[in-house]
Amino acid sequence: MDYQEYKKEFLETLRVNSAHDGTDTEDEFLNHTLDLLVDFDEIESPELTGMGDKKGKGGRLMRADGYCFDETEHSLILFISDFQDLSEPDKLTRSRVDELYWRLYYFLDEICNGNIEKYFDDSDDVLKIAAYVRNRLNADNNDPQLILKVKFYILTNKELDTKLLSTSLLETTIRNTKGKKKKAKTTKKIKKENFNGKPLEIALWYPERFFEMENTNNNEPIVIDIAENYGYKGIPCIKGDIGDNLDYEAYIAIIPGKLLADIYIEHGSRVLEGNVRAFLGTSGSKSVNSGIKRTINNDPTKFFTYNNGIATTASDVETELIDNALYITRIVDLQIINGGQTTASLAEAILKKTNTRLEGIYVPMKLTVIDDRESENEEGIRFYDSMVQAIAKYANSQNKVTAANLFSNDPFHILMEKMSKKYLAPPGKFAVPTGWYYERSRKKYQQEQVKLSKDGQRRFVSKFPKSQIITKEQLAMYLTAVFDLRPDIVSRGKNWTMKAFGSQISETYKKDKEAFNEFYFKKCICAAIIYRTVDNYLEVNKDSARNPTGFWYKTGGYKLNIVPYSIAKIISCIPHGFSLNWDKIWERQGLSPAFMHEIEIVTKMTNDFICDSNGVIVTEYCKKEATWIRYRDSVRYALSPEFFGELISILDVKEKAVSAKKEKKEENNLQDIMKIVNRGAEYWRKLILIAQRHSIAVSYQELSAIKFLIDMAETGKIPITPSGKIPSRVAKAIETSLKLEEKLRTEGLLS
Repeated sequence: MDYQEYKKEFLETLRVNSAHDGTDTEDEFLNHTLDLLVDFDEIESPELTGMGDKKGKGGRLMRADGYCFDETEHSLILFISDFQDLSEPDKLTRSRVDELYWRLYYFLDEICNGNIEKYFDDSDDVLKIAAYVRNRLNADNNDPQLILKVKFYILTNKELDTKLLSTSLLETTIRNTKGKKKKAKTTKKIKKENFNGKPLEIALWYPERFFEMENTNNNEPIVIDIAENYGYKGIPCIKGDIGDNLDYEAYIAIIPGKLLADIYIEHGSRVLEGNVRAFLGTSGSKSVNSGIKRTINNDPTKFFTYNNGIATTASDVETELIDNALYITRIVDLQIINGGQTTASLAEAILKKTNTRLEGIYVPMKLTVIDDRESENEEGIRFYDSMVQAIAKYANSQNKVTAANLFSNDPFHILMEKMSKKYLAPPGKFAVPTGWYYERSRKKYQQEQVKLSKDGQRRFVSKFPKSQIITKEQLAMYLTAVFDLRPDIVSRGKNWTMKAFGSQISETYKKDKEAFNEFYFKKCICAAIIYRTVDNYLEVNKDSARNPTGFWYKTGGYKLNIVPYSIAKIISCIPHGFSLNWDKIWERQGLSPAFMHEIEIVTKMTNDFICDSNGVIVTEYCKKEATWIRYRDSVRYALSPEFFGELISILDVKEKAVSAKKEKKEENNLQDIMKIVNRGAEYWRKLILIAQRHSIAVSYQELSAIKFLIDMAETGKIPITPSGKIPSRVAKAIETSLKLEEKLRTEGLLS
């Protein structure tokens, strides 16, 4: 699809959704573009204000269509929409950008420096939002809720006026040391003045930028010209002599703390690799390390000695020999893989004015340049992703659970993808069995169809319908709500949920791989069916201005909170010893009328409960664990006899789980045997020689196990019991041998 086709389809989609949902096309535009920004990891958990243009002090127009926070970089983001329902709308001019900028600015100014209560009814939620924003902007320096930076986002379906494009603020090409030109993304941001002493910037999101983002696996590359952008001649470095014909280059550098902080202040959490950003999460978990903070403020010249430094990647760099020393002068797509807290701490010292100059502070930096961002191995794992995960895993970290747990090539996510292609769902709303496609990395669903013929693409989509795609972020939400009964975590947004889910699921998988089997996968799909059914129930029945059904849920309501809270409430009310009938949900590929009856009652009850938030913004109220506990324990609710009659004994579920676990263990044992046989007897003899040559102790049990495997590989005879199972002695020998193999691999003796 080219750009013009994209624009046409974009507008048609908005119009179709508007007609279907009974909403304005501009409302659909705002919702759709915010969804895209969430998908791009640009923002998280945006909320709408619904305020429209308002006249404030002196008749000046103010407006903010929505807001959210980036807790990683402690910033407030305000959104404003500029939409025209035309195939060829006007151009976005510099004067129009200024108009929109000042509406956002006046809104914020009225919140913090004026009297916004004069212009809204006492019951208007805008006043709750205003109070919350004001408190966070004016919080104490040591308060993790303090906002240090403000961003204005203009969302438009207009193309940029040529005068706006021609300003020096916009970058159009990226120079490359290899002599080729790389097309860069067209717009960046236009710097404006500060707000109450806090840095403020305005970012433009328009059709071409959305098109570029939707048609690449990567986010927009950040291009850093050290001299031009920051006034340094470069970053002193040494290029690593690590061999020829490798897929990467390596540099060891010392970056001034002020430069690192300025880069972070300028680009924010976009310089944090996506998984690292998700791992850092929000303010509660990312409180500034007290040791780093103390060194910055009290002993800055010792920072280099005390700090472990940062591990970074880039897609390209330019270097220059200056006074016989090598300097990095330009970096394309800088990403910090390890050292996010160090970077954020330095930036906060400037923004909080505890140490604005950072004199004497230098940070060790390891930079790995990986130009190839597209190549994949046979399992569909990008070379870049595997490198970044390895860096995140092995780079020195103060955190017990590293960001590597969140990567799409984590073993759990790979297994889920394989099972999603293996276990097809019975015909439900479709005439034939279909798969629930687990999209562990962005655009994987589309990529699998690229090399298929048109007929092949139709067959693929028929087997894996678009409506049955589940991303890893969605799975985290579904399981956190349905299995863990933690709607407060889901209410915190995608990154927070992925952090909680990713660390927990990775640890569980390592300890008990066999528990992740066919029955587990089917339960996961049931969780998705439950979550999506509740969501769809609210969406289909919602009462809007153009569709006045009389239904209690209104357009712009708190669906993101109502859905997980309602599900968790229903399941928490199931008596001890009973369980949902997962098999029935799987077979039906939907929920029973009795289950739907509970949903109808509890969603309304949930909405009433969360809206009674004692003056707190509802979305913030729902993020608190205390809110969930109060709802779970204090609000009485009895399940209907019809729903109760569909429940089954928890013992039946446990028995099925145990049986599935045994089957999975047998399957894994067979796979391990095939690995043994396929590697050949010579491989295992070589393993013993490598261990002996490097003085790695090999026990009698390990020697016996290896000898057994050699015999099996040479003869090709695989011992099987009359019932078709692997004997325990064989399974033990395999386990022992594979552990020795992993030990040698950990020592770096096996590739």
